[in-house]
Amino acid sequence: SSGINAEYGDSRNVSTFFGDYSLYHCTLHTIGGKVISNEKRYSDFVSLRESLVKSFAFPPSALPDFPQKKVIGKFKEDFISQRRQGLEDFLNSVYFKYSQEVNSFIEMWLTS
Repeated sequence: SSGINAEYGDSRNVSTFFGDYSLYHCTLHTIGGKVISNEKRYSDFVSLRESLVKSFAFPPSALPDFPQKKVIGKFKEDFISQRRQGLEDFLNSVYFKYSQEVNSFIEMWLTS
């Protein structure tokens, strides 16, 4: 199937000296038939959205919303599940709505 898959079992919490965060494992089945997988932090998705606005001159309102940042309770299963679904919906909406140039940009982002 086509789309971004980020299932619950594919996320993990990471603790470092600089802080704790969740990584979301994303698998993109591209329109061209390639499969690209990588782990991304929530902040990576925020940067992607900002880059799409800057690089393609999208008004922020043209892109779908995704979950807001949360400080307390961000490692609870229900929050992670909701966030994952929101990020998946965001990527699917953008990837399948816009041009091949945008798709290539997202594919490069996912491999970085």
